[in-house]
Amino acid sequence: MFLRTLRRPHSLHSRRRWEQRIASVLSEHEEAAVDDVARRFARIYKERRYTPVEEAFPLRDTARWVGLPEASGASSKATRAVAQPPNPHTLKLALLGPQNSGKTSLLNALSLSHIGAVSNRSGSTKDWLKGVATVHNTQLVMLDTPGIVMVNGEKDRRRHAAPSARAWDALMVTELVVLTLPAGLGFVEPEQKAVAREVVHRASLRKLPVVLVITMMDKVQTLKHRELYFSMRTDFESMCLPIAATHETSVKGGSGLLELKDFLCRYATPGEWEHFRNEATDINPVDRLSELLRQCFFEVLPHEIPHQMRHRIIGWTKKDSGTTEVITEVFFDRPAYMFTFYSKLEAICYRAQRVVERELKGRYRFVFQAFIAPGGVSSR
Repeated sequence: MFLRTLRRPHSLHSRRRWEQRIASVLSEHEEAAVDDVARRFARIYKERRYTPVEEAFPLRDTARWVGLPEASGASSKATRAVAQPPNPHTLKLALLGPQNSGKTSLLNALSLSHIGAVSNRSGSTKDWLKGVATVHNTQLVMLDTPGIVMVNGEKDRRRHAAPSARAWDALMVTELVVLTLPAGLGFVEPEQKAVAREVVHRASLRKLPVVLVITMMDKVQTLKHRELYFSMRTDFESMCLPIAATHETSVKGGSGLLELKDFLCRYATPGEWEHFRNEATDINPVDRLSELLRQCFFEVLPHEIPHQMRHRIIGWTKKDSGTTEVITEVFFDRPAYMFTFYSKLEAICYRAQRVVERELKGRYRFVFQAFIAPGGVSSR
């Protein structure tokens, strides 16, 4: 009994000393982390020890050079520099459809490259994305557009009017319309019917053919699913829309893509190529990398955080070792989102390095600086 009473104070004393040791180590780590953040902030914004994007890519803002004779001459030289095959053909097409109907996934699959960010949540695409697919002597220039939402009230107008307007603008520069609808089970949703009618109506006003592409066919697996899918097709056929052809595709399963490419090539007309044979897109490296970072955010960050944040690349520094250091500003409207972002920062950097090295063929190192925007972030 006497030994037990002596051992208890000793154990309590040891545990308290151990807790104090843990607290001191944690405080040292926190101070070191704070010092690292302060040094990074001073290097970027006080000492400015990086190469700004405007210096790394001086002609990135092409809007400033529109109308100048030098710019037009340079573009014509670039067009002539593209090697033309015998009897070249081209076709410009636009991907239109409701939100979350697989337009960006279809663009990535047809162009054989990861061009646009994809997520399970609707509204991922905010602006046009161009992809290029070359088949023998035919070049398909594809425009991915934001998902179309029928504006019925002031709330819809604030959230969806601008992206939907950009989608409708694609009809002005295209020669064929690809209408995408997801493989539903049993019926076509009223919103999808309204979008399909409007797309076909506006395309008919410009005498553009419309090709219907049923996406996500990998979801139709069992016999019951097939019966419900036939009911959905019957429901769509009852609308009696002038559709040139209907194709069933699955990006995940890789089915129907070659047949779709072959059919689209039949609408191509003689014309010179604007892109090289192995070129998948004409997006500049900064915007391409920014879109790849969005994809990493969609994959790593939870819930609605990737849709409630904005990022901007400000630095593009090429090191002597061959690595490119990319400095990115990230903006949040809630502190909790920023804390979650920093907790996932290691996974984001690891995923970004793998994706960017695969797509852009180079070594990249990422530096993120997060801010809180009290007034909220913009919708673009």
